[in-house]
Amino acid sequence: MENQRIRITKRMLKEALVRLLEEKPLEKITVYELCTKAEVNRTTFYKYYGSPYDLLDDIRADFLHELEVNLQEKKNPYSLQNILTYIFTHQAASKVLLKTAPDDGFLERIISLSLISDQLEAHISGDEAAHVKAYTKEFIIFGSYSIVRKWLLAENPEPPEEIARIINQLVGMYTGR
Repeated sequence: MENQRIRITKRMLKEALVRLLEEKPLEKITVYELCTKAEVNRTTFYKYYGSPYDLLDDIRADFLHELEVNLQEKKNPYSLQNILTYIFTHQAASKVLLKTAPDDGFLERIISLSLISDQLEAHISGDEAAHVKAYTKEFIIFGSYSIVRKWLLAENPEPPEEIARIINQLVGMYTGR
């Protein structure tokens, strides 16, 4: 069990990494720079993380856990609008995480959350062959990701319910649901 001081230190490091990732890619961020931004010494950083990549993995794990808990607390946890509202209210971390998602499997980890994957499977169920279902799933996942990414990175993003309506309409047109 982590004590409050450890939680605060880790939170400061996570916030510093998110701020730095808004300015430049992860591979250009040094531990020294990260520690300076977080006002934490390097020894403390290495006590908890081996590299900025490990810290980013911790941010991703926190995001996924909090998203899943948030969805489970909702009256309709399968609602795309609930997912988008969570992403929208956590914009700083969401933007950073969505920018790198297709390259490293983070998007697949979001989709694999049981609440989300069950809903996705319901959209693509039917008599189609397995390979058709697999392609349909890819189309829905990466098409939706592209829309969410464009929306979140826009200067004046629309409300989450508008983006949910657009994605649901497009998925419905493609899947016939």
